[in-house]
Amino acid sequence: MNLILTVTRYALVLIGVGLSIMLFGGPTVADGKAAMTEFRESGKMLAIYYTLFIIGTAVVSVLGFFLYQIARQPKKTLMSIVGIVVAFILYFIMYFSGSSDTMKTLALRHEASDSVIAATSAGVYTIGICISVGLLVVVFGPFMGKLRSSRK
Repeated sequence: MNLILTVTRYALVLIGVGLSIMLFGGPTVADGKAAMTEFRESGKMLAIYYTLFIIGTAVVSVLGFFLYQIARQPKKTLMSIVGIVVAFILYFIMYFSGSSDTMKTLALRHEASDSVIAATSAGVYTIGICISVGLLVVVFGPFMGKLRSSRK
């Protein structure tokens, strides 16, 4: 079984690298719109479709894994799902609370819309909060365990 998984992994990587080389060998913006349109309509865009296929397969695999784990260990799996839901809720709270960042305050070299700035800021804040909470759990977790055991 390990041999099959290893061969499959290497095959998927080789296909992805080969298709990416075809994609990177395509025209640039400097070649003009006609060259870009011709490239998009040709079969050389397979790298994009392959990437979408891999991402779709990964999403289906994760959902399948959650269903499998719910059948095997429902309590742990539900706690994992609760963690993901809390992260989504935290992200949306950060997104809808807004950000004072603008194109001028960030001094960006390229144009970015306010919604892109808001989504990026919300993601960065969410990651920062989650990492901070995780570090607090790592640091204070052993003390909380000792505190609970001393009460019994």
